[in-house]
Amino acid sequence: MNRKGFTLIELILTIIIVGIIASVAASVLMRGIDAYSLITNRKDALQHARVGMDRMVSELLLARNIDITYIASDHIGFFDFNGYATSFKLTTSYNTIDLYRGDDFLAGQVNLLHFTFYKQDNTTAIWPFDVRRTGIELTIQSIGGYGNVPLRTQVFPRNYMYTNFR
Repeated sequence: MNRKGFTLIELILTIIIVGIIASVAASVLMRGIDAYSLITNRKDALQHARVGMDRMVSELLLARNIDITYIASDHIGFFDFNGYATSFKLTTSYNTIDLYRGDDFLAGQVNLLHFTFYKQDNTTAIWPFDVRRTGIELTIQSIGGYGNVPLRTQVFPRNYMYTNFR
């Protein structure tokens, strides 16, 4: 008997083995792609959160306590260093909550923006002229739902820096 070629059973077994190897390779590749997406999306969210936080800190550092006009747990109004009235606030647009400085977009996908204002004796301030230190919490949702990126800091107005804080 002359055996040139493969039998049907040999071909089916080869296809099954190649399918098993391909599915294992695909699952490993998908885990790598998911890890890359997770890292990239969280890095982008962190970058957006840092830009928003840095802008708030740099402007509030230049404000004096008399420049602060309105305080709330999710909003602060003040006169900037050029004397223009502005604020940091959350705005809902296109089903997302975004952080704005006046009309300027700072960061998107905001889950939390919380201000805590402290008086000279470290108790909570309820009046803008009593503010000696401001705590800021900012949490941004990463794109694709890969978790939250929280940032937190404390800011002293320029006439109440660490050296003369009483």
